[in-house]
Amino acid sequence: MNRNVRLVSIMLAFVTLLACLVPFVGRTRPGDHPINSSCTWIENNRRPLNLAVRADRTHLRDDAVTAEDVAIRWADKYFGHLPEYEARRDECMETLFAGVANQHGVDVAVVRQYRFEREDVADAVVFLSCGVLYAEVAFVFAGQIRKRFSSSEPGFWVLTFTLAIGISLVGVTSGILWSIVVEGVRLNSGHLSYRMFRIPFRQQWAELFAGGVVIFVLATLLRARLTSDDAGVKLDDRLRITVSD
Repeated sequence: MNRNVRLVSIMLAFVTLLACLVPFVGRTRPGDHPINSSCTWIENNRRPLNLAVRADRTHLRDDAVTAEDVAIRWADKYFGHLPEYEARRDECMETLFAGVANQHGVDVAVVRQYRFEREDVADAVVFLSCGVLYAEVAFVFAGQIRKRFSSSEPGFWVLTFTLAIGISLVGVTSGILWSIVVEGVRLNSGHLSYRMFRIPFRQQWAELFAGGVVIFVLATLLRARLTSDDAGVKLDDRLRITVSD
């Protein structure tokens, strides 16, 4: 693959990553909800919610996630770095959950549980965007391995598995960082706090690492199948042939 083509492909992948953030920017997010000194829930839409309806379930999830975010920002503002920070944050959160429950005629325990509900679209954006970029990078590195070794040489497999482990580890680490960025943009929050540990990409890092190794090995095998052994002869082999002649 021509070097310029590879660079263009990787640049397009990065642009795609940034474009994934656009849907989350042009809408109301939890971080847009105002906080007040009394830590009370403020919402104009006062009506009972029917949790058998998807739209109402989404509304309750958004309210619960917003209430949690407001409590964290409220504690940051009034009790940041103080010993009672966590206690006051949790106290404010319970007050806000009760406000949401009263606003929509649901049990406060249900509101508390709904803050753990994930937004499937956001999680899919993270997994798909990282997957596409990782596959592109794996294909490029696989081509470099193929240029140096034929598939019949031991070095081919040694380098394949070594790079598969290393690049998969880098991919998972980068994916976790990217998922944190997406989560921050989705919530419009600069302080995710403990919510960072709920991100699926972070929770499933071992499975993603193993999947990354498999994808890299498959990419290498694909490059080996697409390239003949003659085209993959190493430069130093060519030099040895010339000297012996």
